[in-house]
Amino acid sequence: MTTLLGIELSEGISRRHLVAYFCAAFISSSYAGALAMLQPGLLQVMSIERADQAVLSGYLSAMQEVILIALLGFVGVIADRYGRKPVYVFGLLATSLGFTLYPHANSVGELVIYRIIVAVGSAAMIGMMVTVIADYSRNRTRGKANGLQGMVATLGAFLPPMLGALPKLFVDQGYSELAAQQLTFSAAGSLGVIGAFIVLVGLAPHVKNTTTVAKESMLKMLAMGARASRDPGIALSYGAAFISRGDLAVTGAFMSLWLVQFGIAERAMEPSQAMFELAVPRVLAVVCGALIGSLLMGYISDRVSRVTAVSIASGLAAAVYLSIFFVNDPTADWVMGLLFIMGIAEISAFVSSQALVGERADAARRGAIIGLFGVAGAVGILIGTAGGGWLFANIGPSAPFVLFGFLNAMVFGWSLLVRRTTQANSAEA
Repeated sequence: MTTLLGIELSEGISRRHLVAYFCAAFISSSYAGALAMLQPGLLQVMSIERADQAVLSGYLSAMQEVILIALLGFVGVIADRYGRKPVYVFGLLATSLGFTLYPHANSVGELVIYRIIVAVGSAAMIGMMVTVIADYSRNRTRGKANGLQGMVATLGAFLPPMLGALPKLFVDQGYSELAAQQLTFSAAGSLGVIGAFIVLVGLAPHVKNTTTVAKESMLKMLAMGARASRDPGIALSYGAAFISRGDLAVTGAFMSLWLVQFGIAERAMEPSQAMFELAVPRVLAVVCGALIGSLLMGYISDRVSRVTAVSIASGLAAAVYLSIFFVNDPTADWVMGLLFIMGIAEISAFVSSQALVGERADAARRGAIIGLFGVAGAVGILIGTAGGGWLFANIGPSAPFVLFGFLNAMVFGWSLLVRRTTQANSAEA
């Protein structure tokens, strides 16, 4: 049996295949926050009114999540039929193309078209990033595999800030603001080309599906994938995907905003000063927690049942996110520790949910099932960002966090019911 970093690899998978996957996953995850980092500068260069920028950014983000919701299931079905590699290559290349074209938009309409290209590519890229790791690892060490993937994804989040520093470097070298944006987005686009080459050369070749599933229509394959949610474990994994992606979205969208607004209103800081002195250290606390939490939950997921791992993760996340209700001063010393634990909690929910769906999904239908798992995550992101934005503006900055605290608590209770049912069925058998 072949192993790498303690991960037992599936039959036909070599160490080279897994290393290539982690490299591709690093690039894929870096795209998640790249537009949030680069788009504000581009909108300024496009001379879009400042008052309209937030509305446009929200519209573009919501549109992308709707496209993901619509496509992820079909992407999984296509991958079940034609293989993971061509879908992953397409996703990376389409995302690369969208990024490269983005700063060449001359109107909001063109910006929408290019964002659609990014969204279509992202659907294929994200779907395969989750599916391939489930294919490559044996169930006994699937938690560790997803933990390492979570760590790689967290490290990939460091790339967007590096890309965000490029426009100033290009301007300092004599390029215009527009040219600097175009060069920066082209650099971001080149990552997708590199990732596609790695996938094309490094991932395992497709093994043709010879089961009766291969003869089904794509709509039937999608319907059968949806029917798999009758399995209580798969249904729970969908709920866990919803909260884990929503957790990440809420923290990413509103923690820095809260800190910057607090610094301006309460400390009379300039926006850049508040970002550097208040937001950056606390975001780093969340990231450090996520790096540790990914490995910790990966280890735990292989030592207890995958349902129990979801219980631990959702219970911890519920406690942490509900605790934000008591935060009046987000710069208080004790909040830094809470944010560190928040990083552990949110990545734990991410890792445990992926390990659970990878365990329960039938190999012949894994692409479709994980595609629908991705749909649940995209809905969580949409509610976290759109609904959370309304709550932040109309109720208070802690409101989005409290909402997902309650949602995590609901999944925690759900997981306990599934755990009890599973144990009862095992006892009867």
